[in-house]
Amino acid sequence: ETESRLIRWAQGVSVGAIRHRGDLAARVSITQTLDAERARFLDWWYVDDGRRFALQAEMPAAQGAVVAHAIERMAAAVPRMPDEADEGFADARRADALVAMCSAQLAADPDPDRATVVVHATAEALRTGIGGCEIEGGPVISQRTARRLLCNARIQTVVEDERGDVIGLGRMSREPSAWMVRQVRHRDRECRFPGCGARRFTEAHHLRWWRHGGRTELDNLVLICSFHHRLVHEYGWSLAREPDGHVAWFREDGTRYRAGPSPGRRPSTAFEVDEPHRLAGVG
Repeated sequence: ETESRLIRWAQGVSVGAIRHRGDLAARVSITQTLDAERARFLDWWYVDDGRRFALQAEMPAAQGAVVAHAIERMAAAVPRMPDEADEGFADARRADALVAMCSAQLAADPDPDRATVVVHATAEALRTGIGGCEIEGGPVISQRTARRLLCNARIQTVVEDERGDVIGLGRMSREPSAWMVRQVRHRDRECRFPGCGARRFTEAHHLRWWRHGGRTELDNLVLICSFHHRLVHEYGWSLAREPDGHVAWFREDGTRYRAGPSPGRRPSTAFEVDEPHRLAGVG
């Protein structure tokens, strides 16, 4: 009778469901558990000539469930990039979540020396904007990425001459004081990218970069999250504060962005476009 009932049940479910029920009924082998424990690992490497970072891990299922749950929870909280709101970008959001978790850990590390990411750049590259920068112990990165990283207090710049001799230590950007950042957070409340609303992962960004003549003062600072910060540096977006205090965002081609439904991976008109607009020297 039990066998007949199980056969009828099995005919209506997947092979995975049958396997799962069998695993629940079987005695769990401590040997198999210990084997999985001893075989755990996590490894990473750079691919595509250092332009991409690959990560691989294996661990016991119980530990993996913790990792998966933490990443999924964080992925639900991180801000979404433009046109990446649908579920087709879930894997990209998990990658963003992992970076956010690691960034938060570095920011909370009590040892600032060991937790600081060091970027090496030549004086010539900084002067001309030609050539890349190098993360210590890592790959070569673009000037745009380096400038975004340098908005973070855990980044140290090492400036070198053509022979590799250190000629200066410092930053490529002027960091707002702690009281100024508190004022920006109080005023802006959340990331000022249209429709974002994130209050975590936020940073004070110069509307007009100081190297373009912008000053480190409240009127020239705006609160944006670290995810939409990438739009400014890597993707060439710009932003400007309008007379009413509203922060307008512009794509690299100068068209204004307005929040709207995500088009996902399908062609769609998901936002309104104003006449092309560009403010010289605005970052």
